[in-house]
Amino acid sequence: MSSHSRKSNESEGTSIKSLLEKIAQDVQALSYRRLQHDVQLKERDAQFSLIQDEWKVVKERDEYVQSKKSSHTSSSRGNESYGEQSLNINQYYQPHPRRVRKEKKECPREVRVDLPHFHGKENVEIYLDWEMKVEQLYACHKVSEENKVPLATLSFQGNAMYWWTAHERDRHLHKDPPI
Repeated sequence: MSSHSRKSNESEGTSIKSLLEKIAQDVQALSYRRLQHDVQLKERDAQFSLIQDEWKVVKERDEYVQSKKSSHTSSSRGNESYGEQSLNINQYYQPHPRRVRKEKKECPREVRVDLPHFHGKENVEIYLDWEMKVEQLYACHKVSEENKVPLATLSFQGNAMYWWTAHERDRHLHKDPPI
């Protein structure tokens, strides 16, 4: 075997060895990135479940407050009827003057929510970040279900805005039910 072919084989062996080392480094880097991505997904899931738990607590608190309000109004009505009956029993009874409270009508307040812009890019992570931020803002500002979609569409930019406009146009043309 000539020295030239031996050197050629050694250089090929060295280049293959360096190539394998480079591949091993790349695989290690990819697995590290994958691990980081999995950790980020778990953190997002944990944040999402916390938001859902907070939302449940807020709903339960609102239901509790509503039940207290309704029980208070029913008990005050019972007292008024008791006063009227005692007036019938005793002609000289004069009930204390009561202030008539005007019940406040709950007017839907206008919510000012500054949502982050959404451009409709095909990156799933960007969309998930945007969606989580929007849900957090909705929960914070107590946005009603019927206002969520119109508010979200106001933040659409670029491709997302064009897609939404086309979707709405098609929906009105075909008389589909709203989303």
